[in-house]
Amino acid sequence: MISIEDLSNREIEELFRLADGMPAGEREAKACAGKIMATLFYEPSTRTRLSFESAMQRLGGSVISCPDMRSSSTAKGESIADTARVVASYADVLVVRHCWDGAVQAMAEYAEVPVINAGDGSHEHPTQTLCDLYTLRKEKGDLKGLTVVICGDLKHGRTIHSLVYALARFGAHVVTLAANGMELPQYVIEKLEREYHYNLAPVASDDLHAVVQETDAIYLTPTQPHQLALFTSVDAEAQSRLSKMVSGIKVDAFYVTRKQKERMKPEGEAGNGGYPRIGEEFLKEKRFKDTVVMHPLPRVDELSQELDRDRRGIYFKQAAYGVPVRMALLKFLFEASATGKAGAAEKRIPLYESPEPAAPPCANANCVTRTEPVSTRPRFEVLFTGPGGGLILKCFYCDHQLKVQYMGHTRSRKYCPYDIALGETVRDWLGRGELAVFDSIKHAEERGYEPYKSGPQRSIMDEAEIRDAVRRMSEEILKESEEPDRLLILGIRTKGSYLAKRIAEELERKSQKRIEVGEIEIYGSGDDLRRLPSVDGEASAPSVKERAVILVDDVIHTGMTVKNALSIIFKSGRPSSVRLAVLVDRGHREMPVKPNYVGKHIPSSEKERVRVKLREVEQDERDKVVIYSIVSPEDGDQPPAIRTEL
Repeated sequence: MISIEDLSNREIEELFRLADGMPAGEREAKACAGKIMATLFYEPSTRTRLSFESAMQRLGGSVISCPDMRSSSTAKGESIADTARVVASYADVLVVRHCWDGAVQAMAEYAEVPVINAGDGSHEHPTQTLCDLYTLRKEKGDLKGLTVVICGDLKHGRTIHSLVYALARFGAHVVTLAANGMELPQYVIEKLEREYHYNLAPVASDDLHAVVQETDAIYLTPTQPHQLALFTSVDAEAQSRLSKMVSGIKVDAFYVTRKQKERMKPEGEAGNGGYPRIGEEFLKEKRFKDTVVMHPLPRVDELSQELDRDRRGIYFKQAAYGVPVRMALLKFLFEASATGKAGAAEKRIPLYESPEPAAPPCANANCVTRTEPVSTRPRFEVLFTGPGGGLILKCFYCDHQLKVQYMGHTRSRKYCPYDIALGETVRDWLGRGELAVFDSIKHAEERGYEPYKSGPQRSIMDEAEIRDAVRRMSEEILKESEEPDRLLILGIRTKGSYLAKRIAEELERKSQKRIEVGEIEIYGSGDDLRRLPSVDGEASAPSVKERAVILVDDVIHTGMTVKNALSIIFKSGRPSSVRLAVLVDRGHREMPVKPNYVGKHIPSSEKERVRVKLREVEQDERDKVVIYSIVSPEDGDQPPAIRTEL
């Protein structure tokens, strides 16, 4: 039980039926007789550890515990793999909390007994989600159609990540009200869109003013699709449609979380603006008279003490449900183990494991594959659905994603940049274990790979033409901007960021005003929106709220990259407008996105590819835009013929 995904909806409903019969009668009181549970907690805990231990004892079992792993052999340098092997020989089930994302999954690979995740870093906390769902069902009945507003630190809150997946599976509406700079991670939003077909829209903060006024919200719903995230101009008509969509929503529950200070970087990530808080004003709002308030606890100051005496404050009841729910889970897992049935949903997904000793690392610095590589085998789920048909690797341990830049064929020892036209070839190599992935040309060549033969290419823009295009787009942007100093230029990393800086320099020269520049990283460490370093060293996320945003990229083709970038912008706040500037527009769209400013239009082609070369990236070349061709291999055993210059 590592993720909430390890249980099907049917199994969760079965757990709830079991929990309804707890605390146990005489029969249930002996369900775990003779069994031993070991609780290994690498982080502090009150409710989770004690409720698990209480549950085990009420079922007739016994407990051995390490409530503080700093006093265990971990302090001497013992790996989590060795700890799992040893403790599994003393107990029949392990309950583990760890500070590293994916650490519990790693321990489960070495333990010979069931392992339950009691919270791993900022990743997931599935048993807390079971308690949350059970509480909601008790208070509100059917989960389908409920509207739950989730407030606070959504970036680091592991309880939140498990909860939104589960709410989506059961058909609830989700509104996320994040503190500034603590928005829901992009990989979580993409999973909601990809697997549960949830849509995203920004909701004005005054719709929830009884909670917080400085922070916008996003509304995720499976039943009212909209196109707002595809617009590059947030016009009055779009805003009117959005307002009608969200008006009249009955809020069934507020789920509030504390600021997870222990997971924040030393320099802090809180940003500006208020932190969502349920206080006296909420208690007086008639529209929330039947809205319950939940909290995984411990609380700090995000809940008013006055709410303790209000019938809507159900967080202590929520904590009490931890015992019957965890009793049900333990009984369920032991019975499944005894009958030989799989007690959790099987993960039947093909995983990529690098055949080379130096594989690209997970993008998440707190992933167990990076913090303790001796206990892990880095593996990734392969997604062929990235922006522009990109190849994405999703970490098996922590779910963070990284975009593949270069791929290699282990038998031919050749490499090339990944392209959507090579999708079937990559699937074939993956199936035969012949796919190698690299994060740079240097990485590939250090492993003894050589580039595929290069061929002729056609230049369509030279250095002067690119300079003229940037100047012309800057003039058009300035002409349409009423307040240049309110502009925010956001480049999509990498080449979009350099173009954004060039556009900002032109704007500053023409307007004599300082122009703020930032960048969006669609796949990376999790800091997906950040201010580009300036003279005063600021690197925090820029504010997009009520700003005129200019989104910049080098090439637009399918529109998928822009869609993801818009998602990142909108989850951070509601800009007054978003306009799109691209150096090259290739035509053909999967998404209805139209650039506002274009350096050069070229015809769409299935066989031809466009590459923008910038001196900041290429370093040994001048600026230029080239067209090259890719020919798919006729024989799957042969490497593809690629006509390009690396």
